[in-house]
Amino acid sequence: MKKLVLLFSLFILTRSAVAQVFMRPFDNAAAMGIGGASIALPNTAFGLNNEAQLGFAERLVFMAGTAVPYTLGGWSTAQFQGLAGIGKTSGVGLSVFHSSTESYLEQKFQLAYGRKLGEKFQLGASADLLRTDAAEYGSHTLPTFSVSFLAQALPHVWVGARLQNPFQQKIETDLVPTVLKLGASWKPNEVFLVTLESEKDLERPVQIKAGLSYQPSSALSLRAGMRSGKGARMCFGAGLHLKSGLNIDLGSEWHPVLGITPAAMITWRKI
Repeated sequence: MKKLVLLFSLFILTRSAVAQVFMRPFDNAAAMGIGGASIALPNTAFGLNNEAQLGFAERLVFMAGTAVPYTLGGWSTAQFQGLAGIGKTSGVGLSVFHSSTESYLEQKFQLAYGRKLGEKFQLGASADLLRTDAAEYGSHTLPTFSVSFLAQALPHVWVGARLQNPFQQKIETDLVPTVLKLGASWKPNEVFLVTLESEKDLERPVQIKAGLSYQPSSALSLRAGMRSGKGARMCFGAGLHLKSGLNIDLGSEWHPVLGITPAAMITWRKI
């Protein structure tokens, strides 16, 4: 009960300070395990976090996950992503994100497209529909968009960027976040990955995220990461890779005040 009261107080203070909806979403379980530093990854093993990743033209992928923020039973989150390749150089993706409490709901529906423009450069964009529903204030929707790129800067180094809601639109009087993400990843082989990212919301201080993934066998990945803020948050995770193209990912984020957020995701890839 004390945790719920504290969380509610922080939520009210945040909204009164910046009058902003769509707070930072909770990452899927795979991305959560590496601290959310997923903007510059050269594949979609950690989810579709950069529309330009669709330029890899994967055949068919479905991902579904959930998280329990700070282990609070009255707060639920869920997400679904479906990806499909178009030819050898492009792909499309559909994503649905949901977060709700008893009296407030946020949803995002995203249609994305990404294309490879050369051997080392990919570009992507998405059309987003945002929806909020507050018990006392009714529901509101807003269309917006995002643009992104992904490039191979060195043989094992990728860089990426994504700009969300570039015109800083509003739902009624509340700002929808305008967020710029910049990142880089180093993947020397299929066993090891290191990734780093900065995230800047125009209304909030910059966040630094970092993570690493180690795959000791073809069936198991181990992950760790961190995210800066008023209190640094530590992250851990693991992935189980089955021969049928099925992956099971588990992740957790530890907040020094509010506690642990566990997450799980299941992924199927056509191989």
